[in-house]
Amino acid sequence: MTAIVVFESMFGGTQAVAEAVGAGIASCGLMTDVVEVGRVVGDGDRAPWWPVDPLLLVVGGPTHRQGLSTEASRASARAHGDVVSALTGLDRWLASAPGEVADLPVAAFDTAWGTPGGGAASTVIADRLRAMRGRLVVPPETFRVVGTSAGPAAGEVERAWEWGRGLVSVVR
Repeated sequence: MTAIVVFESMFGGTQAVAEAVGAGIASCGLMTDVVEVGRVVGDGDRAPWWPVDPLLLVVGGPTHRQGLSTEASRASARAHGDVVSALTGLDRWLASAPGEVADLPVAAFDTAWGTPGGGAASTVIADRLRAMRGRLVVPPETFRVVGTSAGPAAGEVERAWEWGRGLVSVVR
């Protein structure tokens, strides 16, 4: 069985958090694939990449304008330089995600900077995963990043690793 961490990232902060979540999951002995969203967007009913018999799906992305990124917010990010998720975003994948999400344990996270308490991409991700009949196993989680180039805030990578470990105990 496999855990899947699907992420969207502009400047690498969300990718660093996704990799830490994946490492935390893997530290419990569960094979874990951390995959950029562009690799799971397919043209048909099934994504071009999807493991057999996954145990857990974790989805995370950056908070843009108090919610999930959009083509317009990604274009704005691209105007500032190279981005990790250059071709597509979670909004597109979640709109046409594979049927394999149904009945799968799922978790959602986001990254955000600035003042806490605004909207969060993780809430939108969790709502969309539930709409696809995924079983949300923990509340959505936010990890802090520092601006566009500094990456995760102090202690957030370690917290993401612990959060990933905790997900395994919830689904086993």
